[in-house]
This record gives sequence, structure tokens and C-alpha cells, in this order.
Amino acid sequence: MKKFVIFALVSAMCVSLASCSGNDTTSSSSAESSAAGTESSAASDSSTASGEAKVGVYVSPSLSAESEEATFSTVYAAVMVDADGKIIACDIDEGQIEPTLTDGAVGEVDLRTKTEMGDDYGMVAAGASTMEWYQQVEAFENYVVGKTADEVRAIEMTDGKATDADLSAGCTIAVGGFIEAVASAAENATVSVGASDKLGMAITTEDSTDAEGAAYDSDFCVVTVDADGKVTSCQIDTVQGSLPIVDGAFDTESGSYATKKQLGDDYGMVASGATTMEWYQQAEAFENYVTGKTGEEVSAIELTDGKAADADLAAGCTISISSILSNTEKAIAAAK
Repeated sequence: MKKFVIFALVSAMCVSLASCSGNDTTSSSSAESSAAGTESSAASDSSTASGEAKVGVYVSPSLSAESEEATFSTVYAAVMVDADGKIIACDIDEGQIEPTLTDGAVGEVDLRTKTEMGDDYGMVAAGASTMEWYQQVEAFENYVVGKTADEVRAIEMTDGKATDADLSAGCTIAVGGFIEAVASAAENATVSVGASDKLGMAITTEDSTDAEGAAYDSDFCVVTVDADGKVTSCQIDTVQGSLPIVDGAFDTESGSYATKKQLGDDYGMVASGATTMEWYQQAEAFENYVTGKTGEEVSAIELTDGKAADADLAAGCTISISSILSNTEKAIAAAK
């Protein structure tokens, strides 16, 4: 069976996400200008908070495909670091969508992340472990609190698993991917927030599969929320994957899996004539608009046919935001 693998390790994109610039790796000038605007607004909203921290994120999509089966996998990480670069909060999750073809048709898939699957992920039931994936990831998250990016990268492994007794007591799965994700997020943390703010992350995937191929859009959002329940920073992106079906099999040569911010100008909204602003620019407008609002105020944002009804938001964001908005509400609710 012919096999095709795409790895989109997006360390460069993590810089743009962490700065809320919403820009791709090929558009540096717009990245610098939008990063400056968003970072200043985040900093001002959190200026009354106790102490200062910075937020960084990491998103790494990869696609592995054969003629009748595929795996769309994405590692997500978000951290807050203090003035000394030490992690004070960490959130990790992973999406793993595994479509298969039967008689040329794509079967149903589980769109939940591994954390959302909880006990249903089935490591314990399979006898592979005495702890489920979400429990082991929580142990890793707790272990890296208080560490710098360099200290996270220095975590020792044997065959991909942690050798430190304290970590391995609660986390027996391979941790190499987590180490890269958390360290990269910490290294690129630039958005200023209050040190006492709460971190929240959410991922929601929609299935757009049809007879022409498998297609999945995963909305990603990281927020921080202060003691008054106001959003002090927001970073969004969408991981967009597709795998065409040709002659009853997945066309592995044409599969793709990347984030919209990673694509930047190449996403092509302006080139197609659909708008005068690219997706990453409109995402930044949304991020700025919800910063300073409470969860209730975000939930109250009015839509018309999925688009913002408010003139201030609509001036910079003309795309449909219904799924982005609901996922942002989910991230706010998850802030802890």
C-alpha cells in the first residue's frame, strides 16, 4: 500500500500565534505590525492584574495516509510563563481523527480530542496502562510547572518515555511530543497578561466530509481570563485538513493539513476576490474585539447568517464566526 506522510511542525507559526499576529511565516511585515497592536491591547487590559506573565501557544498538525485509512493528528499546547520564564500554567491536548474508507465511502469518526474522550480513549480497558491518557497528560502538565523552556527540553527520556521517577510515576506514555510542544510554546510566549489570570484552551472539530473526500476543520482557541471574568488575551486558529477520494481510494498525493494562520496570504481569500482582508487579519480583529469582555458578553455577540452584526467587529471581520465564537466561549469556560 502506498503511504504518504505530511508533517507540518510549525515552530515559526508558533511565534505568530503567541504574538496574536495571526500571520503566516511568509508575511513578516504584516506579522510585525499586527503583533504590536494586539500585544499592546492585551497588556493594557491586564495592567491592573497582580504581577505579569506571558502566554505562548503551539500547534503541530500532521497527516499520515494510505489508500483506505488516514490519521489527522494535531498536538496543541498553551502555557503561561512568569517574568523569569518559568511556567506557571500549562494545558496540552491532542486531536486524532482517523477516517477509513469502505467501498469508497468515508465512515464516521470520533471528533473529540483525547482529553475530551476521557475514559473512552480506552488505554486502561485495553490493558495498556493503569491510567488514562488525560490523567497522564495532567501529570506532565503539573510536572513542568515551575520549569523554564530549557529545563523542559532537558527532561530525560529512554525510548521516548520519561526516566525521572516523579514524572514517570504519573506519566508512562511517550513524552517527546509534549516536551517539544511545551518548550516551544514557552519560548515563544510574548502576549502580556496578569500572572493571576486563568488559562483556558478549547478545540472543536467539524466534519465536512462528502463523496469527494474527507475534510475536517478544527477551531482552536486559547484565552486568559482575569479575576473579574474578563478576557485578557485571545488567540485563535483553525486547523484545516482534507484528503480527496479518487477511484475509491484516498489520493495521498493531494492530502493537506495546515492551519489557516500558517498559510497566511496563501490562504487566498484576497486573491480570490472574496474579501480585502486575509483570514489571519480577520482573526486578529476578532481576538482584539473579545479582549476585555466577560464570558457573558462574548456569548452575547450577535450574528446574522453566522457573521458579526456589530459594526465595529464587522469592519475588521467579515468571515463567518459562528464556530469560532462557540469555541471561544468553550475556552473561556475552560479557563482555570
